[in-house]
Amino acid sequence: MTLDAELGRLSARRYGVLILDNEVTVGHFVASPPLPWTRLTRRDGGYLAADGYPSILTEAQARFEMKNWDEVSAPGIADAIEDLSNGARYVLIGNNAGQGLPLARALPQKTIGRAAIVYGQSLPEKKEYETLGYRIFFPRSESVPRLTELAASAGLPLVLFFINTIQHNQFNYHDP
Repeated sequence: MTLDAELGRLSARRYGVLILDNEVTVGHFVASPPLPWTRLTRRDGGYLAADGYPSILTEAQARFEMKNWDEVSAPGIADAIEDLSNGARYVLIGNNAGQGLPLARALPQKTIGRAAIVYGQSLPEKKEYETLGYRIFFPRSESVPRLTELAASAGLPLVLFFINTIQHNQFNYHDP
């Protein structure tokens, strides 16, 4: 199953947002009331809902997600999003010190208009993203209010989908 088909299946009659970011950032997407949340992992040649998902993103779940270290394949993610069309209504790409640029390049041009680049405190790579056609940039901490507004404008409930984009393990992980 393609990523687009899986997102379409999981977000029927909802405003589905695909988040391509580092698992350390998940706490920025916790809301009150908590939002539906699905972690997608690479299986059977595609990205599918991981075992135990969908769930609800609470603070406790966000803490769990931070140490839920998926095997990450940046080329695999890039391949999966090359065909993204209608499965996600919106896409967030975490910059992560420029590590989001290859994913931003892989996103289809027709989808860039409904995508944003999110970052921690600054975005020195903004010009590079603009060259690719991106026009929406904001701190990760503004994500939930912005996405909630988009979903409300569409008259649909918000649901979040997440693919981890940075490979962590016990040797290179630091607890923020």
